Amino acid sequence: MLIIDDWLFTGMMYYYKRKSNPFKWVIIIFVFMALGAMVYWFYFNYFSKIDLSGSKTNEEVNSNSLAAEKIIGGEISLIQEDVQVNIGEKGYEKAIDQAILHQGDKIKTGENSLAVLKLEDDTKIRLAANSEIFLKSLSEGQVIIEQISGRSYNNIAKDGNYQINFLNTKITALGTKFEVISNKDQESLAVFVFENKVNLEILNQDEIVLASRLDLNEKCLVNLQAAKKDMLKIENFDVKLLTKESWYQWNFDQDKGVSDQLPELEPDFEEVFDTLQIKAEQKDAGISLTWSAYTKDNFKSFKIVRSKNNIALKYPEDAAIKTSTNQDLASYIDQETDFGQLYYYRICVVKSSDKVVCGNVVSIETKEKDSTPPNSPILSGEVSVYGVNLTWSANTEADFKEYRLIKSITEPEPKYPSIGYLAIKSKGVENYLDKEVNITSPGNVYYRVCALDLTGNSSCSNTVWVENGVKR
Repeated sequence: MLIIDDWLFTGMMYYYKRKSNPFKWVIIIFVFMALGAMVYWFYFNYFSKIDLSGSKTNEEVNSNSLAAEKIIGGEISLIQEDVQVNIGEKGYEKAIDQAILHQGDKIKTGENSLAVLKLEDDTKIRLAANSEIFLKSLSEGQVIIEQISGRSYNNIAKDGNYQINFLNTKITALGTKFEVISNKDQESLAVFVFENKVNLEILNQDEIVLASRLDLNEKCLVNLQAAKKDMLKIENFDVKLLTKESWYQWNFDQDKGVSDQLPELEPDFEEVFDTLQIKAEQKDAGISLTWSAYTKDNFKSFKIVRSKNNIALKYPEDAAIKTSTNQDLASYIDQETDFGQLYYYRICVVKSSDKVVCGNVVSIETKEKDSTPPNSPILSGEVSVYGVNLTWSANTEADFKEYRLIKSITEPEPKYPSIGYLAIKSKGVENYLDKEVNITSPGNVYYRVCALDLTGNSSCSNTVWVENGVKR
């Protein structure tokens, strides 16, 4: 800037000496000032931000890279039943307690099994039965877990940066506690947040399709097969209700340091004798099933199962013929049955933990359809000022159901069921007074009584004919 000022001074002195055109020198002064401003801006915005102290040595760069890529380790701190580990893609083998884990290892649990993994940063991962995870990255400050299947409860260290991937879903967390329940076959998962918050993203390759933040006591249900608008469903949950399930109670106790012991695992199937006791009876419409109530709070749904040959049937090995989420349901009629067939029935309950409990097994053999009608009643009648008093002989068949009295003014021999019935009478009531017709009534009236049995067979009596108030 000093140089520019000297130029300006020299120019002005020259102007006064030569007394040249003043407008010419105004333009020259303006150009020099503009050039000076450009030089100053360029220096301030470029040269002043360049680090002239020299670049780092290769040794320093390598040292920083190694520090950024520091890998942490872990161990299997608790094992229950069947837990296996796959180290370096060498195949699964039985895991041992306190086994060291490395980046790239896989861990899975079998039926009725549990495992607790502990990382060097004090992050804890608890795997439920039938679960599998892959330790994709154990970089310090950036742990990436691929959940292949099952259920994991994650207690993340306060300074830990943690990520779980399932199919094209990414869940990231920082110092929190949350659970991931995944179903690979149905391409669905559920995320429960028990502390702080987590971020959830659904990706299409590298692009984010949907994203959401889950706060404390929020759960997200993800259906990757659904349309975009139906993929995410977020709602609140009550932690107290979850404690009724032993899995959650154990995890909460572990978080509090109450117990280091593994819980007693709830069996996948349980047979009970104090509830869900079923009875079966053949009815006109089918086989009527009734059972004793299930009153526990862990109810999720009823499953009614049926078999023609399996005396030890149970859900889900045997398909359900009826599913209901109504806990008050206590009866059902199975209309899809054949005559002369033996059936086995059982009532099962799917609990909130997806475990199954079933009651007793009942068997019933349906009788061949009875095509023999009951005996035809003998009908008689008397006409008076009070009406037509009809009486008939009683039926004594074991499968007798009821009488149906029919009446017509046009059909001399009315037939059931083409003619609507006048009245229904049960066994032991073999009489009826028709007050609409008496000795003063004009025209013809025809009466018959029909006997019905349990299978729907019927037979009708003789006809009683009343003409102009007189019995014929």
